[in-house]
Amino acid sequence: MAIATDVTIREAGRADVPAVVDLIRGLADFERLPGPDPGAGARLAEHLAEGRFELLLAEDEGLIALELERMLEPLGCELVGPLTNVDEVLQSAQRGNFDGALLDVNLRGRWVFEILPELQELGLRIIIASGYDDVTLYPAPFRGVPRVTKPFDERELRRVCEKVFANPVVR
Repeated sequence: MAIATDVTIREAGRADVPAVVDLIRGLADFERLPGPDPGAGARLAEHLAEGRFELLLAEDEGLIALELERMLEPLGCELVGPLTNVDEVLQSAQRGNFDGALLDVNLRGRWVFEILPELQELGLRIIIASGYDDVTLYPAPFRGVPRVTKPFDERELRRVCEKVFANPVVR
């Protein structure tokens, strides 16, 4: 837990210590996706076997982006990015034909929630990544968006990817 606390404090930056402590205490109440779907891994593998799986990656920390690349490429994901700001993410999503997106919740001080409605209208399947592990910090309409927390647990990241990306998008 010390590592998660350190990451939370660094990412929160301007937050005061009591707010960070409250955030950490809220971890026990954090909503998770339902348990693993036993067929999701096989469906993801089948989907990936049909061709490349293009995943839009939005992450403004280079080392974290490299770690995500190391974790996601063995799953068969072809990463596009990392993109480091909200405007780039929206422009790329509008131009591209992506299968999904993994988005850091805060890109250079701007929240991805600004563009989530547009990304959802494009039919993009989204996973949010964040060191902020308290769902109440997210705007109410986006609290149900699948998410993974930093620091990443590789098994959890894989489980969430299988759950979200297992079924191909009909285009």
